Amino acid sequence: MILALFSLFAGAQDEKTAWDNTLNKDWPQGFREVGIQSSADETLQKAVFHASEEAEPQPLIVSLHTWSGDYLQKDPLAEEILLWGWNYIHPDFRGSNTKPAACGSELVIPDIEDAIQYAIANGNVDTTEVHIIGVSGGGYATLLAFMKLDYPVKSFNAWASISNLENWYWECKGRGLKYAEHLEQVTTNGNRFDAAEARKRSPLFAGFQAEKRTGASLNIYAGIHDGYTGSVPISQSIDMYNKLVDEMYPGNTDEKISESEAYSLLTKQINPDADENAKVGGRQIYLSRELPNLSFTLFEGTHEMLVPQGLPLIDKSKKTTSEAFNVMTLGDSNGTFPYSWTQQLKKLLPLSTCVNRSIAGNTIGFDNLNREDLNTLRNIDRYLDEAYAELGEGENFDYLFINLGTNDTKKVFVKRQKEVYANFEKLIGMIRIYMAEHGKSVPVICWVSPSPMDGTKANPVKYEGGDKRIQINNKKFEKLAAKKGISFLNTYRELKPGFENKTEDGVHLKAKGQFQLASEIAGWIDRQ
Repeated sequence: MILALFSLFAGAQDEKTAWDNTLNKDWPQGFREVGIQSSADETLQKAVFHASEEAEPQPLIVSLHTWSGDYLQKDPLAEEILLWGWNYIHPDFRGSNTKPAACGSELVIPDIEDAIQYAIANGNVDTTEVHIIGVSGGGYATLLAFMKLDYPVKSFNAWASISNLENWYWECKGRGLKYAEHLEQVTTNGNRFDAAEARKRSPLFAGFQAEKRTGASLNIYAGIHDGYTGSVPISQSIDMYNKLVDEMYPGNTDEKISESEAYSLLTKQINPDADENAKVGGRQIYLSRELPNLSFTLFEGTHEMLVPQGLPLIDKSKKTTSEAFNVMTLGDSNGTFPYSWTQQLKKLLPLSTCVNRSIAGNTIGFDNLNREDLNTLRNIDRYLDEAYAELGEGENFDYLFINLGTNDTKKVFVKRQKEVYANFEKLIGMIRIYMAEHGKSVPVICWVSPSPMDGTKANPVKYEGGDKRIQINNKKFEKLAAKKGISFLNTYRELKPGFENKTEDGVHLKAKGQFQLASEIAGWIDRQ
């Protein structure tokens, strides 16, 4: 076990982070405060709850608040939950960790289980897909739930977590952090610090109960600078991971993180031997260990959870979340917004590198608005040059997703629709020629169908009759894709139902529609 090495480093400060902002209680529409009677002491405990409105049962996310927060502390995951359409509960479990009733007391785990049961009774929950996630104090509670909770949760996801309250007390005491005083209040009502009580409430000293965790996974994440620019040194996560290797895989000592390796990471705040291409959410991964149902990831970061990647990372059974791909995306304006499908796809492929070359107004082969720079045929070599330069020397793309064709159906191009098909074939040919001339392996090319158009909202001067032309072209694109030996993904069909609610102007997708489009692409990758 790693000693309290980090108490040597006095430079860390008790800085304010988004995760410790206990003042923001502004929740999105659809989240409501609920009361839950405690099975432990019959008191009324509070939570923020959101029930899925999807037709089929959906996963339940149990998000645990931070050390100084409570159930009303706004969760950065809330907006993501709305995109996924999942169930969600944010329980109080006795509030901030500043009193004996909170902080891993005998009331905390029953409160979390009561919250799960409430969500199941009042939501639309797939009971085989219950996931717990937390950061900082919520990460601590996540580890504790992994060790003690009775309910068969599928995954536990602990970010920037505390595992040993005794060590953490002295680390905080040495650096003058308020959490030392909190632990005195927790263990003795503020009279002094009781090390034995702190150990009793620490996940590190709880016994692993294999029978309770059949089929469940624990994923531990830590930012390498935490403890310097955050309040919890990475030794807390490393110790917990090593303990569980011993208990879950006795004798498999090669998978543990050695004292010397941990010391090097703590002191250098970098791993010079790390694979520079290994990333999560675009951040460098310095160390990764993975065993069945147990993982540890040390990334370039501090005291934080990676949002929006936190939710996609809970399910490592999918290719999109368990494997790293190099992906290029090429599209028009729908691929350029901060919430666009290209950005959503990056989120859904958290370990992958995604390079986007979408341009507002782009076409397959017309000079839209009389501009050559909006004609992909004229610019494809430059797009590919730029994309490979961004990807890195010697790297190849695994996938190329092309989502073009909406602007080619503009009213101004009505009499030129036959050219669209010739341009489609020519573009695929030019991409292959480029690969051959530059010594690149040809990626899996997938043409993603143009999305629907709502004629009641779209500007008739530009787009009148556009949706009909899109439907005709999509049928032709599918045949041409087969002819050219590439894949075709018909997302039009999936986006069409209720499309009037997925667009403001009839052409551009809102965030929910963009997420649906990206999800269709991610699902397509999983099926390959």
